[in-house]
Amino acid sequence: MASEKPSRAVRFVRAQIDPLPNGQCQAQVEIERPGSGLSTGIAQGGSGQADALRAVARAAADALTEAFRTEGAKIRVRGVQVQEAFAQTVVIVSVAATQGTRSQSLLGICDGAADAARATALAVLNGTNRFLGLE
Repeated sequence: MASEKPSRAVRFVRAQIDPLPNGQCQAQVEIERPGSGLSTGIAQGGSGQADALRAVARAAADALTEAFRTEGAKIRVRGVQVQEAFAQTVVIVSVAATQGTRSQSLLGICDGAADAARATALAVLNGTNRFLGLE
């Protein structure tokens, strides 16, 4: 008898980076929270990969803040780094999370070899899971 996996409290939908006419970029991240629907975060960044991934992280943080608005959660990006570790490319994100009087610095990590934008958004989710009570 197979046990059913519990449904995810937050489901990643997509992360996208689009170029803007001024040479910068715009990142959009969508997540879904059952019972609340889709939440979308949008952020603009510079022209390089580091700036684009920081924009993705900010968009993911904004989408989470929107999804958990009723709980008073606020997620702020402190930094994003792409690193080589154990022969893999990983994205590491540092975020500051607050909810009421509770505040915490958090780290998230995700394998970034296939799609750096997706990995950046997932790293934000990874870092905030326990804080938001999703694990």
